[in-house]
Amino acid sequence: MSKEIVAFSDEDGNKVEFEIVEKINIEEEKYVLLAREEEEGDAYVYKIVEEDGVEQYIAVNDDDEFEKVLEEYNSYFDEE
Repeated sequence: MSKEIVAFSDEDGNKVEFEIVEKINIEEEKYVLLAREEEEGDAYVYKIVEEDGVEQYIAVNDDDEFEKVLEEYNSYFDEE
């Protein structure tokens, strides 16, 4: 299975690539969980906002919102 990769520019203008781990829908909101291969174990949560038909990723900085997304992601692995 191929990995879906997105790229951003950092504050120095360098291209930084992230793998899309999972896209998550919570109520009416869409989120994406991203990870960098060289940073094993670290994950980043972004809210997906569509503007003029283009998806934009907005970093989730609110701790409660971040936890809500991680709980939803972890629930995918809970045994029933």
